[in-house]
Amino acid sequence: MTRLRDIRENKCLRRAFVLLMVFMLTALTACSGGSSDGSSGGGEDGSETKVVRLASYPHGHVLNVIAENMGYLEEEGITVEYVKVESDAEVFEALEKGTIDVASNSGTNLPLERIAAGQDLTIFGGYLLTGCMPIFAKADTEWTSIEDLIGKTVAFEPNLYCITGPLLDMGYDPVKDINWYPTANQEERIKAVKGGKADFGLVGTELNDAINKDPDLKVCTYASDVMADYSCCRIEAMTEWVNENPETVKALLRAWIRAMAYYDNHHDEAVAMMMEATGQDEEYLRAYMDNPHCNINIDPMKKSVVRAWGYMDGLGLLSADAEQIDINDHINTQLYKEALDECQEKYGSENPEFYERMQGQYARNNM
Repeated sequence: MTRLRDIRENKCLRRAFVLLMVFMLTALTACSGGSSDGSSGGGEDGSETKVVRLASYPHGHVLNVIAENMGYLEEEGITVEYVKVESDAEVFEALEKGTIDVASNSGTNLPLERIAAGQDLTIFGGYLLTGCMPIFAKADTEWTSIEDLIGKTVAFEPNLYCITGPLLDMGYDPVKDINWYPTANQEERIKAVKGGKADFGLVGTELNDAINKDPDLKVCTYASDVMADYSCCRIEAMTEWVNENPETVKALLRAWIRAMAYYDNHHDEAVAMMMEATGQDEEYLRAYMDNPHCNINIDPMKKSVVRAWGYMDGLGLLSADAEQIDINDHINTQLYKEALDECQEKYGSENPEFYERMQGQYARNNM
């Protein structure tokens, strides 16, 4: 843990510097008669929140953990408070009630379903572009392609458009041509396949390790092998909150962009940070953090989100009211682009290749 200790020492030095700068700026602002909170308006009283309440699952949030450890959040003048959640349904209910500000680990399909049902959400970034989400079966199962799912019993939901969308493109009606086996949670999918109640299953990134360790099961393929850049976990919040707190949103994005740049070149240090933050062992964390299918990426990927909306609509999985909704109205790429530009201008010399890559990705996927 020597690297983590060095990181902490550097973090303390940065905090001392930040506190000195805050003191100096506060003194200068007081002399000029201006506001000392640095906000640009957005709330009813012209101020913005400096605390962001983030939906938190036990497997953690890599970028926020890095941003905390490296002092990026502190330098941006914001605090992220974790709000523990047990289910995605709880996340979206809490967003509606205002007890959570931001969600980032609930996929793309679920926020799109909520938008279609009338919840006024705005997607403004990403967390996982793709995850290591395996389609799995019993170890002796033959596998050739996703067409093997047709006519079989499958333990996941048709709203996983990264699988059902390509089948739709092949001319199938996957909602009808597959026997969907309902389960209460992802662990039940594993039991269903092992117990012979389902031929195939699919689970999220956090259960990839369990599948690979089970001698009775095998990974047939990964979702990202079926559909590249399918858009896994998006960052979303209530539209009103985004509109009232644009500078806070950008501050959060800048901290996470810098964290992603750090993750690029300090992978082992990031694993150590996650071990401490989540209490999970190294083997569990590396099962997904080292997996090439797990692509941590903060770009909003508007084109991928719009594609997902089209697939879910074509599969008949959105409410009838979705016909009146333009999904583009619920994707804000401007705040991310401004945050990326600001990071590149200020920190670009630290990792020029990273920022050029992210600018190119933005141009290809959001214009």
